[in-house]
Amino acid sequence: MKVSVITFFVASILLGLGACRKDPARNLTVSESWVFITSGANGINFSNYKTFTIPDSVVLISNQRGSNNYETNQLAQAIIKEVGDNMVARGFTKVAKSSNPDLGISISRISNTYTNVAAFNGWWDPTWGYWDPGFWGYPGFGWAPTQFVFYNTTESAWAIDLIDLKNTSGNSLRIIWSGNIRGEGIFDSRNINQLVGALFTQSPYLSTN
Repeated sequence: MKVSVITFFVASILLGLGACRKDPARNLTVSESWVFITSGANGINFSNYKTFTIPDSVVLISNQRGSNNYETNQLAQAIIKEVGDNMVARGFTKVAKSSNPDLGISISRISNTYTNVAAFNGWWDPTWGYWDPGFWGYPGFGWAPTQFVFYNTTESAWAIDLIDLKNTSGNSLRIIWSGNIRGEGIFDSRNINQLVGALFTQSPYLSTN
């Protein structure tokens, strides 16, 4: 009997410690939240491209400020410089738009805010397989109408596209490489060096060699 009691006591302590353990997904550092997505077009040999041009502004895509917004602030200049420097480090040469470059670079800053709504009926919610007694008007509980909660979510991202200006067809242009950055602190100019560097590191094939 003593063994059973002690075993139960130890198990209770272990369960308690487990319940107090931090959720890794809720305790990420800023850099741990970063997500890098790159995609290169199939069959592209980047050694066939030698020059590139890059605008002096960043396109802002935001549902809060309308469309066709361009930014030339410190943050915009920081990422433009980093992207250009990484391209040069990979063997490409930066030229003016008027010099018929092989590649064009487009950089977009995405910042959207959405209002969402969630409906629930208390702790015993149908989501979990149970109905709140108040939903049915259980004696002593009364009628409980569905409750709604409104909350905001924000979409923040950088999108970088390499456009083939060397091989065009009519009025269409082909994107041959795309990079996407998401996470916390990505609009902090102090992090731009790491962010852009990681994006290019993930694409070793993006080189003239």
